[in-house]
Amino acid sequence: MGMGKITISSIAEILNVSPITVSRALSGQAGVGEELREKIMEKARELGYKKKKSMDRVSILFLIKYRYLSNNGNFSHMMRGIERYIKYYGAEFTMELIEEEKQENFELPYNISTGKRFDGVILLGNFDDNYIPFIQEKIQNIIVFNRYSYEVDVDYIYFNFNRTGYKAAKYLIDKGHSEIGFVGVEGLFNNPQRFMGFCKALESSHIELKDQYLIHKKEEMEEKVKCLHGEKNMPTAFICESDNTALKLIRLLYDLNVSVPEEVSIIGIGNNTMSNMSIPSLTTFDLNIDYACEQAVRLVLNRIDDQDRPHRTIYIDTFLIERQSVKMLKQEAHRVCNI
Repeated sequence: MGMGKITISSIAEILNVSPITVSRALSGQAGVGEELREKIMEKARELGYKKKKSMDRVSILFLIKYRYLSNNGNFSHMMRGIERYIKYYGAEFTMELIEEEKQENFELPYNISTGKRFDGVILLGNFDDNYIPFIQEKIQNIIVFNRYSYEVDVDYIYFNFNRTGYKAAKYLIDKGHSEIGFVGVEGLFNNPQRFMGFCKALESSHIELKDQYLIHKKEEMEEKVKCLHGEKNMPTAFICESDNTALKLIRLLYDLNVSVPEEVSIIGIGNNTMSNMSIPSLTTFDLNIDYACEQAVRLVLNRIDDQDRPHRTIYIDTFLIERQSVKMLKQEAHRVCNI
Protein backbone atom coordinates (compact mmCIF):
# COMPACT_ATOMS: atom_id res chain seq x y z
CA MET A 1 0.00 0.00 0.00
CA GLY A 2 3.05 2.26 0.11
CA MET A 3 2.28 3.40 3.67
CA GLY A 4 5.61 2.41 5.29
CA LYS A 5 5.55 1.27 8.92
CA ILE A 6 2.04 0.58 10.21
CA THR A 7 1.42 2.14 13.63
CA ILE A 8 -1.52 2.63 15.95
CA SER A 9 -1.65 6.25 14.81
CA SER A 10 -1.78 5.34 11.11
CA ILE A 11 -4.67 2.92 11.77
CA ALA A 12 -6.40 5.67 13.78
CA GLU A 13 -6.05 8.16 10.91
CA ILE A 14 -7.43 5.71 8.37
CA LEU A 15 -10.48 4.94 10.52
CA ASN A 16 -10.85 8.54 11.82
CA VAL A 17 -10.69 7.51 15.49
CA SER A 18 -8.23 8.38 18.26
CA PRO A 19 -4.97 6.42 18.79
CA ILE A 20 -6.13 5.55 22.31
CA THR A 21 -9.31 3.96 20.90
CA VAL A 22 -7.24 1.82 18.52
CA SER A 23 -4.87 0.85 21.34
CA ARG A 24 -7.73 -0.21 23.61
CA ALA A 25 -9.38 -2.21 20.85
CA LEU A 26 -6.18 -4.07 19.97
CA SER A 27 -5.39 -4.85 23.62
CA GLY A 28 -8.94 -5.98 24.52
CA GLN A 29 -9.60 -3.15 26.97
CA ALA A 30 -13.05 -1.83 27.86
CA GLY A 31 -14.43 1.40 26.42
CA VAL A 32 -14.72 0.38 22.77
CA GLY A 33 -17.94 -0.93 21.18
CA GLU A 34 -17.80 -4.43 19.72
CA GLU A 35 -18.59 -3.31 16.19
CA LEU A 36 -15.84 -0.68 16.24
CA ARG A 37 -13.42 -3.08 17.92
CA GLU A 38 -13.92 -5.66 15.17
CA LYS A 39 -13.51 -2.98 12.50
CA ILE A 40 -10.20 -1.89 14.07
CA MET A 41 -8.98 -5.47 14.44
CA GLU A 42 -9.84 -6.22 10.81
CA LYS A 43 -8.03 -3.13 9.56
CA ALA A 44 -4.96 -3.98 11.69
CA ARG A 45 -4.85 -7.52 10.24
CA GLU A 46 -5.33 -6.17 6.72
CA LEU A 47 -2.42 -3.75 7.09
CA GLY A 48 -0.15 -6.25 8.81
CA TYR A 49 0.14 -4.31 12.06
CA LYS A 50 2.46 -5.78 14.69
CA LYS A 51 1.83 -4.67 18.25
CA LYS A 52 4.86 -2.90 19.65
CA LYS A 53 3.93 -1.16 22.87
CA SER A 54 0.70 -0.72 24.75
CA MET A 55 -0.77 2.78 24.54
CA ASP A 56 -3.16 2.16 27.45
CA ARG A 57 -3.01 4.68 30.27
CA VAL A 58 -0.66 7.00 28.44
CA SER A 59 0.46 9.79 30.79
CA ILE A 60 1.33 13.29 29.52
CA LEU A 61 3.17 15.98 31.51
CA PHE A 62 2.30 19.56 30.49
CA LEU A 63 5.08 21.97 31.53
CA ILE A 64 4.50 25.73 31.35
CA LYS A 65 7.11 28.47 31.66
CA TYR A 66 5.97 30.60 34.62
CA ARG A 67 6.65 33.97 32.94
CA TYR A 68 4.57 32.81 30.01
CA LEU A 69 1.59 32.50 32.34
CA SER A 70 1.64 36.19 33.27
CA ASN A 71 2.72 37.66 29.92
CA ASN A 72 0.51 35.91 27.38
CA GLY A 73 -3.20 36.70 27.16
CA ASN A 74 -3.86 33.54 25.17
CA PHE A 75 -2.30 31.27 27.79
CA SER A 76 -5.57 30.12 29.38
CA HIS A 77 -6.93 29.26 25.92
CA MET A 78 -3.85 27.14 25.20
CA MET A 79 -3.96 25.49 28.61
CA ARG A 80 -7.63 24.56 28.33
CA GLY A 81 -7.14 23.35 24.76
CA ILE A 82 -4.25 21.04 25.65
CA GLU A 83 -6.13 19.65 28.65
CA ARG A 84 -9.32 19.12 26.64
CA TYR A 85 -7.63 17.21 23.84
CA ILE A 86 -5.50 15.08 26.15
CA LYS A 87 -8.73 13.99 27.84
CA TYR A 88 -10.47 13.55 24.48
CA TYR A 89 -7.79 11.14 23.33
CA GLY A 90 -8.03 9.22 26.61
CA ALA A 91 -4.62 9.95 28.14
CA GLU A 92 -3.78 11.00 31.69
CA PHE A 93 -2.76 14.60 32.32
CA THR A 94 -0.53 16.47 34.78
CA MET A 95 0.22 20.21 34.56
CA GLU A 96 3.15 21.94 36.24
CA LEU A 97 4.52 25.50 36.19
CA ILE A 98 8.30 25.90 35.88
CA GLU A 99 9.92 28.99 37.43
CA GLU A 100 12.92 30.71 35.83
CA GLU A 101 15.15 29.72 38.75
CA LYS A 102 14.40 26.04 38.25
CA GLN A 103 15.67 26.27 34.69
CA GLU A 104 18.75 28.24 35.65
CA ASN A 105 19.65 25.72 38.36
CA PHE A 106 18.80 22.68 36.20
CA GLU A 107 16.24 21.40 38.65
CA LEU A 108 13.86 18.71 37.43
CA PRO A 109 10.13 19.46 37.43
CA TYR A 110 8.59 18.28 40.70
CA ASN A 111 6.47 15.60 39.05
CA ILE A 112 9.55 14.07 37.39
CA SER A 113 11.75 14.32 40.49
CA THR A 114 9.22 12.32 42.52
CA GLY A 115 9.63 9.38 40.13
CA LYS A 116 6.22 9.59 38.51
CA ARG A 117 6.16 7.91 35.09
CA PHE A 118 5.33 9.95 31.99
CA ASP A 119 5.24 8.78 28.39
CA GLY A 120 5.54 12.25 26.88
CA VAL A 121 5.92 15.96 27.65
CA ILE A 122 4.39 19.09 26.09
CA LEU A 123 6.34 22.30 26.78
CA LEU A 124 4.61 25.69 26.53
CA GLY A 125 6.65 28.87 26.73
CA ASN A 126 10.21 30.06 26.18
CA PHE A 127 12.14 27.14 27.67
CA ASP A 128 15.93 27.43 27.36
CA ASP A 129 17.66 25.38 24.68
CA ASN A 130 19.82 23.65 27.29
CA TYR A 131 16.90 22.87 29.62
CA ILE A 132 14.86 20.95 27.04
CA PRO A 133 17.56 18.24 26.55
CA PHE A 134 17.83 18.07 30.36
CA ILE A 135 14.15 17.08 30.48
CA GLN A 136 14.64 14.78 27.50
CA GLU A 137 17.18 12.73 29.46
CA LYS A 138 14.27 11.64 31.67
CA ILE A 139 11.41 11.60 29.13
CA GLN A 140 12.31 11.02 25.51
CA ASN A 141 9.07 12.10 23.82
CA ILE A 142 8.90 15.91 23.87
CA ILE A 143 6.66 18.36 22.00
CA VAL A 144 7.48 22.09 22.13
CA PHE A 145 4.37 24.25 21.67
CA ASN A 146 4.57 27.86 20.37
CA ARG A 147 8.35 28.03 20.21
CA TYR A 148 11.05 26.91 17.79
CA SER A 149 14.75 26.23 18.33
CA TYR A 150 17.58 25.71 15.87
CA GLU A 151 19.50 23.76 18.52
CA VAL A 152 17.15 21.12 19.94
CA ASP A 153 15.95 18.07 18.00
CA VAL A 154 12.36 17.53 19.15
CA ASP A 155 8.90 17.94 17.61
CA TYR A 156 7.44 21.46 17.34
CA ILE A 157 3.98 22.97 16.97
CA TYR A 158 4.49 26.55 15.92
CA PHE A 159 2.34 29.38 14.59
CA ASN A 160 3.20 30.63 11.09
CA PHE A 161 4.28 34.11 12.18
CA ASN A 162 6.37 34.66 9.06
CA ARG A 163 3.32 34.38 6.84
CA THR A 164 1.28 36.39 9.35
CA GLY A 165 3.71 39.32 9.09
CA TYR A 166 3.44 39.11 5.31
CA LYS A 167 -0.38 39.01 5.35
CA ALA A 168 -0.58 41.94 7.78
CA ALA A 169 1.60 44.16 5.58
CA LYS A 170 -0.16 43.05 2.39
CA TYR A 171 -3.53 43.87 3.96
CA LEU A 172 -2.36 47.40 4.77
CA ILE A 173 -0.82 47.85 1.32
CA ASP A 174 -4.11 46.78 -0.29
CA LYS A 175 -5.80 49.44 1.86
CA GLY A 176 -3.55 52.10 0.33
CA HIS A 177 -0.82 52.30 2.98
CA SER A 178 2.85 52.58 2.06
CA GLU A 179 4.24 54.41 5.13
CA ILE A 180 4.12 51.40 7.48
CA GLY A 181 5.85 50.98 10.83
CA PHE A 182 6.63 47.80 12.74
CA VAL A 183 6.81 47.38 16.54
CA GLY A 184 8.80 44.44 17.95
CA VAL A 185 11.57 43.67 15.44
CA GLU A 186 13.74 42.09 18.17
CA GLY A 187 12.72 39.59 20.82
CA LEU A 188 11.96 35.90 20.96
CA PHE A 189 12.22 33.79 17.81
CA ASN A 190 8.63 34.46 16.73
CA ASN A 191 9.09 38.24 16.58
CA PRO A 192 11.81 38.19 13.86
CA GLN A 193 9.58 35.80 11.91
CA ARG A 194 6.82 38.39 11.86
CA PHE A 195 9.29 41.04 10.74
CA MET A 196 10.72 38.84 7.98
CA GLY A 197 7.24 38.37 6.51
CA PHE A 198 6.60 42.11 6.80
CA CYS A 199 9.81 42.87 4.87
CA LYS A 200 8.91 40.37 2.16
CA ALA A 201 5.51 42.02 1.60
CA LEU A 202 7.09 45.47 1.25
CA GLU A 203 9.68 44.12 -1.16
CA SER A 204 7.03 42.37 -3.27
CA SER A 205 5.09 45.63 -3.58
CA HIS A 206 8.22 47.76 -4.26
CA ILE A 207 7.72 49.77 -1.07
CA GLU A 208 10.72 51.22 0.73
CA LEU A 209 11.52 49.86 4.20
CA LYS A 210 12.13 52.97 6.33
CA ASP A 211 14.34 52.53 9.39
CA GLN A 212 12.73 55.45 11.21
CA TYR A 213 9.44 53.51 11.30
CA LEU A 214 10.98 50.41 12.93
CA ILE A 215 10.69 50.09 16.69
CA HIS A 216 13.05 47.27 17.56
CA LYS A 217 11.93 46.59 21.12
CA LYS A 218 8.44 47.13 22.44
CA GLU A 219 9.99 48.74 25.55
CA GLU A 220 11.24 51.55 23.26
CA MET A 221 7.80 52.19 21.77
CA GLU A 222 6.75 55.17 23.89
CA GLU A 223 9.97 57.13 23.34
CA LYS A 224 10.13 56.38 19.60
CA VAL A 225 6.46 57.16 18.91
CA LYS A 226 6.68 60.45 20.82
CA CYS A 227 9.74 61.33 18.75
CA LEU A 228 7.96 60.54 15.46
CA HIS A 229 4.98 62.58 16.59
CA GLY A 230 7.14 65.54 17.56
CA GLU A 231 8.88 65.45 14.19
CA LYS A 232 5.49 65.19 12.42
CA ASN A 233 6.82 62.05 10.73
CA MET A 234 4.28 59.45 11.81
CA PRO A 235 3.62 56.50 9.46
CA THR A 236 0.03 55.92 8.37
CA ALA A 237 0.00 52.44 9.96
CA PHE A 238 1.79 50.20 12.47
CA ILE A 239 1.98 46.41 12.65
CA CYS A 240 2.57 45.25 16.24
CA GLU A 241 4.12 41.95 17.34
CA SER A 242 1.18 41.22 19.66
CA ASP A 243 -2.28 42.44 20.60
CA ASN A 244 -1.01 43.68 23.97
CA THR A 245 1.56 45.87 22.25
CA ALA A 246 -1.04 47.13 19.78
CA LEU A 247 -3.45 48.07 22.56
CA LYS A 248 -0.70 49.93 24.42
CA LEU A 249 0.10 51.78 21.20
CA ILE A 250 -3.53 52.79 20.74
CA ARG A 251 -3.56 54.21 24.28
CA LEU A 252 -0.25 56.01 23.69
CA LEU A 253 -1.55 57.60 20.47
CA TYR A 254 -4.74 58.63 22.28
CA ASP A 255 -2.64 60.43 24.91
CA LEU A 256 -0.84 62.22 22.04
CA ASN A 257 -4.20 63.23 20.51
CA VAL A 258 -3.52 61.03 17.48
CA SER A 259 -6.70 59.35 16.29
CA VAL A 260 -6.86 55.63 15.42
CA PRO A 261 -7.59 54.80 12.63
CA GLU A 262 -8.25 58.26 11.16
CA GLU A 263 -4.59 59.30 11.42
CA VAL A 264 -2.79 56.00 12.16
CA SER A 265 -4.02 52.45 11.53
CA ILE A 266 -3.02 49.62 13.89
CA ILE A 267 -2.85 45.82 13.43
CA GLY A 268 -2.13 43.33 16.22
CA ILE A 269 -1.46 39.60 16.29
CA GLY A 270 -3.15 37.10 18.62
CA ASN A 271 -6.86 37.98 18.82
CA ASN A 272 -6.79 37.97 22.62
CA THR A 273 -9.85 38.69 24.74
CA MET A 274 -9.16 42.44 24.96
CA SER A 275 -8.75 43.00 21.23
CA ASN A 276 -12.51 43.24 20.64
CA MET A 277 -13.07 45.45 23.69
CA SER A 278 -10.76 48.34 22.83
CA ILE A 279 -11.90 51.60 21.23
CA PRO A 280 -11.54 51.23 18.34
CA SER A 281 -11.73 47.45 18.25
CA LEU A 282 -8.46 45.94 17.07
CA THR A 283 -7.85 44.39 13.66
CA THR A 284 -5.71 41.34 14.36
CA PHE A 285 -4.85 37.75 13.41
CA ASP A 286 -6.41 34.77 15.16
CA LEU A 287 -3.87 32.01 15.91
CA ASN A 288 -6.19 28.99 15.50
CA ILE A 289 -5.21 28.00 19.03
CA ASP A 290 -7.81 25.26 19.42
CA TYR A 291 -6.60 23.48 16.29
CA ALA A 292 -2.96 23.94 17.35
CA CYS A 293 -3.70 22.37 20.75
CA GLU A 294 -5.22 19.28 19.13
CA GLN A 295 -2.23 18.95 16.80
CA ALA A 296 0.15 19.18 19.77
CA VAL A 297 -1.62 16.35 21.55
CA ARG A 298 -1.82 14.22 18.42
CA LEU A 299 1.88 14.85 17.77
CA VAL A 300 2.98 13.69 21.22
CA LEU A 301 0.79 10.57 20.97
CA ASN A 302 2.25 9.81 17.54
CA ARG A 303 5.76 10.26 18.93
CA ILE A 304 5.01 7.87 21.79
CA ASP A 305 3.62 5.33 19.33
CA ASP A 306 6.52 5.62 16.87
CA GLN A 307 9.73 6.94 18.46
CA ASP A 308 11.89 6.15 15.43
CA ARG A 309 10.25 8.53 12.96
CA PRO A 310 11.96 11.85 12.02
CA HIS A 311 11.15 14.91 14.10
CA ARG A 312 8.49 17.21 12.70
CA THR A 313 7.71 20.93 12.83
CA ILE A 314 4.07 21.74 12.14
CA TYR A 315 3.24 25.36 11.28
CA ILE A 316 -0.30 26.54 12.03
CA ASP A 317 -1.65 29.33 9.80
CA THR A 318 -3.44 32.34 11.27
CA PHE A 319 -6.42 34.22 9.83
CA LEU A 320 -7.34 37.89 9.69
CA ILE A 321 -9.99 39.40 11.97
CA GLU A 322 -11.07 42.72 10.45
CA ARG A 323 -12.30 45.28 12.98
CA GLN A 324 -12.15 49.06 13.28
CA SER A 325 -8.47 49.97 13.79
CA VAL A 326 -7.48 50.08 10.08
CA LYS A 327 -8.55 52.80 7.66
CA MET A 328 -8.78 52.57 3.88
CA LEU A 329 -6.73 55.41 2.40
CA LYS A 330 -7.74 57.23 -0.75
CA GLN A 331 -6.06 55.74 -3.79
CA GLU A 332 -4.22 58.96 -4.61
CA ALA A 333 -2.64 58.93 -1.15
CA HIS A 334 -0.98 55.59 -1.82
CA ARG A 335 2.67 56.62 -2.06
CA VAL A 336 4.69 53.80 -3.58
CA CYS A 337 8.44 54.11 -3.96
CA ASN A 338 10.01 52.04 -6.71
CA ILE A 339 13.32 50.57 -5.58
